[in-house]
Amino acid sequence: MNLGTHHGAPLTKAGQSLRVLLSVALSAAAVFAATTPSPSKRQPFPQQSSDLKPDPAAHFGTLANGLRYVVRPNPEPKGRASLRLLVLAGSLHEAEDQRGLAHFLEHMAFNGSVHYPPGTLVEFFQRMGMRFGGDANANTNFDRTVYLLELAHSDDATIKEGLRVLSDDAGGLLLGEEEIKKERGVILSEKRARDSVGYRSFVARFEATLGTTLLPRRLPIGLPEVITNAKRERFTDFWNTWYRPERMAVVAVGDFPDAAAVEKMIATAFTELTARAPAGPEPSLGELAKFDGVRPFFHPEPEAPVTDVSLTSVSPYKHEADTAERRVKRLPRSLALAMLNRRFEILAKQENAPINSAHANVSELFDFVRDATVEVDCKAEQWRAALAFEEQQLRRAIDQGFTPAELAEAVATLRNELDQAAKTAPTRHSNRLADEIAHSLAAREVFTTPADELALLKPALEKITPADCLRALKDAFPSAGIFVMVTGNAKISGDASAAIAAAYKEAHAIATAAPEANKESTWAYTDFGASGEIAKREHIADLDLELVTFKNGVRLNLKKTDFEAGRISASARVGNGSITQPADQRGLNQFGALAFSEAGLGKHSTDDVRRLFAGKNVKWQFDPQGDAFRFNGETTREELGLELQFLTAQLSDPGYRPEALREARKRLEHLYSMFKHTVYGPLATELPSLLADGDGRFGLPAQEITMARNLDELKAWLTPQLSHGALEVALVGDLDIEASITAAAKTIGALPAREAKPALTELKTVKFPSRPFAKNYGIESEIPKASVRLYWPTDDALDARRNRRLHLLAAILTDRLRVKVREEIGGSYSPQAENNGSDAFPGYGYMVASIDVAPATAEKISGLVVDLADELAQKGVTDDQLERARQPLLTAYKESLRSNNYWLSVLSNAQEKPQVLDWARTRFADVSAITTTEISALAKKYLGRDRVSRATISPEAKPTQP
Repeated sequence: MNLGTHHGAPLTKAGQSLRVLLSVALSAAAVFAATTPSPSKRQPFPQQSSDLKPDPAAHFGTLANGLRYVVRPNPEPKGRASLRLLVLAGSLHEAEDQRGLAHFLEHMAFNGSVHYPPGTLVEFFQRMGMRFGGDANANTNFDRTVYLLELAHSDDATIKEGLRVLSDDAGGLLLGEEEIKKERGVILSEKRARDSVGYRSFVARFEATLGTTLLPRRLPIGLPEVITNAKRERFTDFWNTWYRPERMAVVAVGDFPDAAAVEKMIATAFTELTARAPAGPEPSLGELAKFDGVRPFFHPEPEAPVTDVSLTSVSPYKHEADTAERRVKRLPRSLALAMLNRRFEILAKQENAPINSAHANVSELFDFVRDATVEVDCKAEQWRAALAFEEQQLRRAIDQGFTPAELAEAVATLRNELDQAAKTAPTRHSNRLADEIAHSLAAREVFTTPADELALLKPALEKITPADCLRALKDAFPSAGIFVMVTGNAKISGDASAAIAAAYKEAHAIATAAPEANKESTWAYTDFGASGEIAKREHIADLDLELVTFKNGVRLNLKKTDFEAGRISASARVGNGSITQPADQRGLNQFGALAFSEAGLGKHSTDDVRRLFAGKNVKWQFDPQGDAFRFNGETTREELGLELQFLTAQLSDPGYRPEALREARKRLEHLYSMFKHTVYGPLATELPSLLADGDGRFGLPAQEITMARNLDELKAWLTPQLSHGALEVALVGDLDIEASITAAAKTIGALPAREAKPALTELKTVKFPSRPFAKNYGIESEIPKASVRLYWPTDDALDARRNRRLHLLAAILTDRLRVKVREEIGGSYSPQAENNGSDAFPGYGYMVASIDVAPATAEKISGLVVDLADELAQKGVTDDQLERARQPLLTAYKESLRSNNYWLSVLSNAQEKPQVLDWARTRFADVSAITTTEISALAKKYLGRDRVSRATISPEAKPTQP
């Protein structure tokens, strides 16, 4: 369950402006709206003071008590509905002795209310077909709390039940003493789980830039002493003061035909809600620091994988009404930032570039502050050169402006985004719409349609000039009052502030030059020879699939759908995959995964391709898998021909350009640096090989081995497989079957003959260790958290019936972990179990339980999990446990039937492995028929304590041999 904020996610790339950094501290829900003002008894909707028109399909209303609601019918997913309760209160509204209680409160919503006694709500959701965490969730931010329900059904009874749950969140929480006591450990476990060098750097930078304000003192996770000691009355004080109807809004989006009926249900559920205490005064956020010149700041984090260097300017901001004029006015700034970031992307790939990546961003936060930041990440020893780079590139843009070609590319990209948003709008999913509506209410923005947004902004885009963008950039980045910050693994001896200030001054003294015009080029891959002829074509009527084989051996699988308007999902599986990695070239697979996408084509670099495809929907991503090299793509009906040309060019003429080597090695250095200090190190390096009984094809080898890999080795390995290996392409979505076959015939059908896929039986032989192991891994870290991994060998995924049952067994074990490890002892925030059955290696698979814990409790919790699994093995599962695992799975199955991604997974190898079609036909009926006897038999066979292997990863632990 993702209760609260993602405030501990690691920073993995540059571009962490204050707005982006806040996403490290906050939920993935929209965070960066202006703080709401003190709501009146009947707060107006944003459209009431705007010339923008709201989505006409949305029904807006306000109850007599001031609670607002929005109801919007929406057809996708079929038979489901999304509910949101928005409360305009978050951590900014806490008193000093309540720090963390806003977030704690939304945890308590799952721990007892008027209609749902403690310990019953999660199981109630499961029986309804909802997943804990996925379908029932909440998040807390600085200025709001949002409760989320993804209902498994959209009938009246289910919607009424969902609204009753939200009504209890609003006015019926029990906040029992015992439940508060139990949840303290869960919150502390969450705080520990979120802790990272990225989060610590964010906190330091947040304090440096906004330390004169309330914001750094109201991080949503709160203080350990408050979480541990706060009395019940401090919870009830916050809840009664801020959970008021005029501060709330209910959003209902879903597949219901009668919006008026849903409005009546909302009125019934919430009309009696009243304020339980006097309203509190709105928090004063304080004053921003005012200064001229440069304010240097250094925050070392030796465990960070990189050094981040940023230039940040903060200035006061007040909310602006959301109008057509405001939206148009912001376009030049958006384009200027896009052009600047595009420059960074190109420059970062150049030989001897002093940075790994860079990003510029401007945002307005909390109706209080405007943040403008340029940030780069680099190697520790390159921080001065990186600082000079970003200062000069920002100043170059401000002094010299942008070229017409740069603007044309940026305009084409943004125009295409607007076009695609409008085209795909009819099949947006309800959860996305519900989130957008809730955000628009909190941000005081009009919830408009993508079509209206396109009609407003597209004509304005055509009139914008480079001079307009230059003015916008200058306005966004004032020349005075700049924070120059260095964080991460840099080592600065002596007076760090003086050194940073001196480096900035030195960089600022260097003159900048005007940007060079881009070289014009045209797409070179339009003719691959005579179109391929069809050797075989078959229509699978019951699944509505088309299977085609060309005479060159290329297989094409198609399914036309109306699930996602205007979109086509694509995949290509070629060759024999990573199992063929040469034994003396360990790490080549992982090197290739990073390098190939940057390798470009023989006639175009990746940057050339980006320019040529600006404003087009053409994309492929290289993804090596065990038994094939996979390309994942996405396009539209109009550009499917170009999409297939691009794929065919990558197969027949990959570029293996030197920038690919540089980019891959940069990323690998970053990765291995992170591995030294996090649990991901052993999980990515040693454990995969250990779990495969020492097979060197699994897991990353030592850094020096992977870094030794090169493009010549990659080319020698991939060329025969890409040029002649078995090829199967799948297309699913809003396509025309005949036109798609014709486009394929001109491209993949025109390739040289493909070889039949060999069995490679010996290479596919992998086994789990014959005897259980126990291994401790030590990592170099001061962050007090450990990870326990428990492994039980199971079997492959080639037997679909068995694999489905193992999946349900894993769900049952996960639920047992939730109850015992999370809720009863607060030992871990999100313990999980999953079954990993291989569809490439016969007989190979394992179930794994993953639990992040406090280091001192690792052994105890490891033993507890072994006991829980062994209990399932000895006593079996109950009917209730099976149903609570089965119903959410059946809900997911039902929804996936209208998912392009699901059907793409079926079609990706439907001719190589035709049994997957039967798997698709039988899965719903099969899972519906599973019995406790079957699941209990699997538990007895696999989950006994004598079969489990253990791995514990802890800071500063001494490694032992298995």
